[in-house]
Amino acid sequence: MNRLAVLSNAASRANRAGGLASLALDGLELVTHVVTHTVDDVPQALDTLLAAEPDAVAVNGGDGTIQTLLTACLRRRDVALLPPLAVLPGGTTNMNARDLGGGGERRQALHDFLALRELPRRHWLLRHRPVLHIEVQGAEVYAGLFFGIGVVVRGVEFWQRSLRRGPLAVELGLGAAIARSAWGLVRRQPPFDVATTITMQLGTEPERQLEVSCLIVSALDELILGFRPFWGPGAGPLACTWMDARPEQFLRHLSALRRGDEARLAGLDGYHSQRTPSLTLDVAEPWLLDGEVVDAPGRLDIRASAPLAFIDLAGSAP
Repeated sequence: MNRLAVLSNAASRANRAGGLASLALDGLELVTHVVTHTVDDVPQALDTLLAAEPDAVAVNGGDGTIQTLLTACLRRRDVALLPPLAVLPGGTTNMNARDLGGGGERRQALHDFLALRELPRRHWLLRHRPVLHIEVQGAEVYAGLFFGIGVVVRGVEFWQRSLRRGPLAVELGLGAAIARSAWGLVRRQPPFDVATTITMQLGTEPERQLEVSCLIVSALDELILGFRPFWGPGAGPLACTWMDARPEQFLRHLSALRRGDEARLAGLDGYHSQRTPSLTLDVAEPWLLDGEVVDAPGRLDIRASAPLAFIDLAGSAP
């Protein structure tokens, strides 16, 4: 029998309004269940989880919950020491859960995770991915799976102000915010068309000064709404894509950008993509990490951690 642990974020969308109590995890044999109510609870929750020496940990929350757990782990110990992780779809967008094998309906995902107690580990289907290790010079370190600056930050801020508390407070709402941001970029409407000035160094390449509308870095294969905007060359586990301040015919090329269509995007003015082992950015604005806006401008050193094991729950189900 395998020991399991579950971290539940009581504030995530799926856990509110009685959703957490209905999971009935407390008292299950070989299952440690810890509930957090604020981000300040996470470090102690992490210690409690790991003290139980679980063979696997499930994160029951949204993208921000897994980012908070990974960041807490990075600040206290090496993230590579974590046991295999299952990311349950307990949040609003659940981008990480879908890409890492924990997508679908939350109760089914939890059922599949609990089934691992009796499933030999050799039958677990694992997806090995690094996470982003982000160090703010002279300040904190962060860990996550998706980083962004520019219009993606403005889109999330728009969603939080206008849609998050309304009837569209689901992925459709965030999709609407993305569509609104894209339209603002096309129509050159502030704040969506405001360029972000950065200094960037990819790996050991020379530094370059850029005016960008958007820059994203990820260890994921697929982002929200099926976006796969990565097509560039280079060696390294991190995919980096950016657009100039005024990318050529953005609306016309949005579909190709969504698919990462190298045949259409390579050589176009304003569209760039490359893989890299690390990058350094100087940025004077807040940035995005797994759906959470982080107000920590400055010099950012971003590199990939050692690969972590994420459990594909559907593929591991007996």
